[in-house]
Amino acid sequence: MSEEELKRFLDAINLSEFRSFAHRNRLIVKIIVYTGIRVGEAINLKRKDIAPEGDLFVIRIRGKGNKYRIVMIKRHLIEEHLNALETNFANKEGYLFVTKNGAPLTQAYVSGIVEKILMSAGIRKEKNGAHMLRHTFATMLYKKQKDLVLVQEALGHASLNTSRIYTHFDSDKLRLAAKVAEEFEE
Repeated sequence: MSEEELKRFLDAINLSEFRSFAHRNRLIVKIIVYTGIRVGEAINLKRKDIAPEGDLFVIRIRGKGNKYRIVMIKRHLIEEHLNALETNFANKEGYLFVTKNGAPLTQAYVSGIVEKILMSAGIRKEKNGAHMLRHTFATMLYKKQKDLVLVQEALGHASLNTSRIYTHFDSDKLRLAAKVAEEFEE
């Protein structure tokens, strides 16, 4: 998504109607879009994986290959939803995102939530699934910070090469390369 589309998407999260599951659905989508974690990582989160630290929540993620990493999110972005979820969806396994019967949400269900929000924001993409949120996070992170190692760490990639897809042939850097090449003539 472009920055403008992302803003529309974020506005639409709070406007979408989800009946009694509003806080749960908004929370999982916000965690994915604001941290870039995988959908599978999000649906396996337990309450004990999220701890307050100053103005942040520190989230412990069990990623691919059972490797753990930490992501952070500003408290004000999710605190209301997290507090409501603890009251309405307590379950003995401690999973954060469960159905009314206590079963963990599925990746397909989360992708359906994302598609609903995209439609309400008037955004049409070839790939409308929840993984697009991870891709958007990574692209925006690279665009703002120009730090591929940061993208690698945030997304939990074992290889820097995996993270390179989010650089989208950074046009600013390509212009810089052209300028340097031009200086050869001087």
